[in-house]
Amino acid sequence: MDDDKKEIIREAAIKVMAQTGFFNTRTSSVAEEAGVAVGTIYNYFRSKDEILEYIFAVELRKRLAFLNRIENSTAGFWKKIEQFLSYHFQEVVINPDLGRILVREKDYPRKNGRTQISEYLQKIPEAIELMFNEAMKRGEISKHNSKLMAAIVFGAVQGVVEKAVNTEDFTLLTTAAQELMELLKKGL
Repeated sequence: MDDDKKEIIREAAIKVMAQTGFFNTRTSSVAEEAGVAVGTIYNYFRSKDEILEYIFAVELRKRLAFLNRIENSTAGFWKKIEQFLSYHFQEVVINPDLGRILVREKDYPRKNGRTQISEYLQKIPEAIELMFNEAMKRGEISKHNSKLMAAIVFGAVQGVVEKAVNTEDFTLLTTAAQELMELLKKGL
């Protein structure tokens, strides 16, 4: 039951923060959207900062779990990359407000060192880098700087989502995975 309430608050916060931006979001607005008392929010989160961190933490867990599943599959490198790109873009198509949060709030000031936002921005490219390293070991792709390649892929993903969010054109995401794959294949 506690996890259900926490998830309801997270989903409400995504909706409110996507509409008003993190700095203009009031905890009372999140509570109203969630259908709970403000005090209930404080049973789960100390502040709206912690709610934002939790949003990124959940999304990081989901993406890393997906990357782990496909990494352990027998699919080839290109299929794995395409599956990850498709998964990420589909998550944003399903929940555009989430896309807005992932793009607009990623630069939220991180006063206390490592935060869930920093983890999200670091761990996903690291997982992609491991995929590049494994593909190079297996001879699926030629030798390249895997850290740079992972940064390029992650940057492209962020850029495409940002374009979709800023133009309110989420149809861009329906073919983005395939088009990015074609660009990568030509370059590697």
